Amino acid sequence: MMNILKTIFVPATLLCSALLFCGPAVAANIAAPVSGMPAINTSTPLYIVNVQKGVTPAQIKMGVQSGAEAENMNLVGSLDVQQGLKARGIKNSQPYVIYEVCNLVLGAKILKTTPEFGAFAPCKIVMYEQGGQLKLMTYLPTYALRYFPKNAESAKVAKELDRQIITVMKQAAAGGL
Repeated sequence: MMNILKTIFVPATLLCSALLFCGPAVAANIAAPVSGMPAINTSTPLYIVNVQKGVTPAQIKMGVQSGAEAENMNLVGSLDVQQGLKARGIKNSQPYVIYEVCNLVLGAKILKTTPEFGAFAPCKIVMYEQGGQLKLMTYLPTYALRYFPKNAESAKVAKELDRQIITVMKQAAAGGL
């Protein structure tokens, strides 16, 4: 009896140990749906791009506005964290602005089939500075859908939202050009 337990228990213990200490799965990179933009790392919900040197926060804002309009999206809000902190007497020299963009037609489609996706709406593009470099960041709607039941229509809409957001980011990172 003891030999049978050793035969089952030891391999199971080794398997559990191997699963705990193997580390994370290798990240897969896929081509961005917009030419000239960095690949998408499928192991993270975040998509981050560097802003071109010399592009100012004001130009980024203009790029988000015009890029969103060109993609049939609305800039429905923005939150300038630096200004909010300043108003409360907190010194912060690092720019940090959260832009909220939405394509109402696509939003209605995805919410019809996956109403839980509303927790991620509206889509966000964040401008921040790290190491003296302005950056733009978003979460990818296709990544967010991993947490909900599979639905072909929602997946199709999320891919289109990814493309639109990355297109807006491309324009904003270039200063609206």
